[in-house]
Amino acid sequence: MYVITGATGHIGNNLVRLMLASGETVRLLLRRDGEALQGLAAEKVYGDIFDPGFLSRHVSRGDVLIHLAAVIDLSNRHGGETRSTNFDGTKTIADFCVEHGVRLVFISSVDAIKKPDPVRPIREPESFDPMSFPHEYARSKALATAYVFDLLAARQLSGCILYPSAVVGINDFKPSAAGREIVHAFRMKAAFYIKGGYNFIDVRDVAKAIYRAAKESYDGSCILAAHPVTVRELYRAIFRCLGRRGLLIRVPVALARLGTLYMKSFSRVMIDALLENYDYDNARMKRDLVADPIPFATTLADTIAWFQARG
Repeated sequence: MYVITGATGHIGNNLVRLMLASGETVRLLLRRDGEALQGLAAEKVYGDIFDPGFLSRHVSRGDVLIHLAAVIDLSNRHGGETRSTNFDGTKTIADFCVEHGVRLVFISSVDAIKKPDPVRPIREPESFDPMSFPHEYARSKALATAYVFDLLAARQLSGCILYPSAVVGINDFKPSAAGREIVHAFRMKAAFYIKGGYNFIDVRDVAKAIYRAAKESYDGSCILAAHPVTVRELYRAIFRCLGRRGLLIRVPVALARLGTLYMKSFSRVMIDALLENYDYDNARMKRDLVADPIPFATTLADTIAWFQARG
């Protein structure tokens, strides 16, 4: 049995769709239902997904638990909830899997990886430095990942760790930060941008990688990344997909940081992420899980079409 937490999220609902289409039986552990899961023929059970008693009633020895549930706080305003969910919750799930012989596929984030010098490619980490991160989201994900990593290294736990970069794509119901920015661009005549960028990957490729890792008992860890894109290139590509030309205006980083004091849609966390090294080495992903990532232009066109279809 495949058991999934975080199924109402962007990655989660796409994973459920893929696994159901592949003929798999999946059980979803949910705090509450969501629009993203409407009409999907998966078994749903509701409760506290971080309660060992709840887990023991719905997860059995020999199952594969795919742990996606997390708080993605790009505002850095919900530190307690972020730490409780991302670290304490993951620790509870990992300990449960160790005790009950359950295989764990843990979905971390590239934000949990300490970035090397900007000219060096970023590879799967062998050590972690959680307290070096200034923001709670990255710190909590690094703490959780380090805990799972140590259990895997000690062979107390069976499973793997996957590190997605910025995920973009269809079925983005909530929507994600990238999805919100794409929708916002529908009404833009001009886009303000800063230097820097990020690495993007299609949500369908992430779902494919997770499914394959779960089905084929993949061991170890793997970065899931595909396309390094500057902020300027991102806006140009969005305008191109929309069939119009937009004015692109570069803003000094210092001014952008000042603007976070007045604009709730942007934060220092987001700016810091855009200024980091985003040259992720995806050789392991291409070798083991996703040989041919979907082109970024295709991802963007499909995403825009999906949002437009929703009105």
